[in-house]
Amino acid sequence: MPSIIDPLTMYVDNLPGIWSPVQWEISDSERIREIEDQAVASLLWAVDAPESILRLLLNETDIQRISAPPEGYDPKTQGEWDETLVTFKFKRSVRLVEEDRGKDNLLVSYEVDDLGLWALDIGPEKVVIERI
Repeated sequence: MPSIIDPLTMYVDNLPGIWSPVQWEISDSERIREIEDQAVASLLWAVDAPESILRLLLNETDIQRISAPPEGYDPKTQGEWDETLVTFKFKRSVRLVEEDRGKDNLLVSYEVDDLGLWALDIGPEKVVIERI
């Protein structure tokens, strides 16, 4: 179970990011895996950038399918829930605890289920991520 940021296994290269839909026949199990992979990417895009960064660094991107609105769902902001749609959420919750915006920085703190509190201090030239 991930619990720390592991810089030794973090993938880095200079290739451009690309994505292409599957362009050949695939089995049902492969189709399910493709949908889940696309759901992870879409969820990472849907959450706030600092949360997405933290999830990626902690490898907390496992998802699960849901049929009812998750805790904290706001139909006024997010639209009425449609239980006929295929919907996913992250398995481990990440909850925003604090947001403090200064002239030149943003400090956000998140509670990551049983992994404790994490802070991201984002400035114009530096980002600090730490467990607090």
